[in-house]
Amino acid sequence: MTDREFFHLDGRTWFVRVRATVRSGETATHVTLELISDTETRVVSCRRDEWAAAAPDFAALLARSVAAGASRQVPHPPERVPRRD
Repeated sequence: MTDREFFHLDGRTWFVRVRATVRSGETATHVTLELISDTETRVVSCRRDEWAAAAPDFAALLARSVAAGASRQVPHPPERVPRRD
């Protein structure tokens, strides 16, 4: 897998790290990337050929990413309103 350590987008510098783990059933076709800036870490899964391209579309990868620790399949729990008894 090709290493691309940094890219610049909208005035921010992002460090890219390939994760060792990939979703079950996608090992042969996908790679999971961590996109890390000074203030946040995001995660995105992409096709291996998309990542191996000479010029990956970093803006599209960032747009598809989710905050590290987040999941698109798990809804946020409802916010609890403190009781006033």
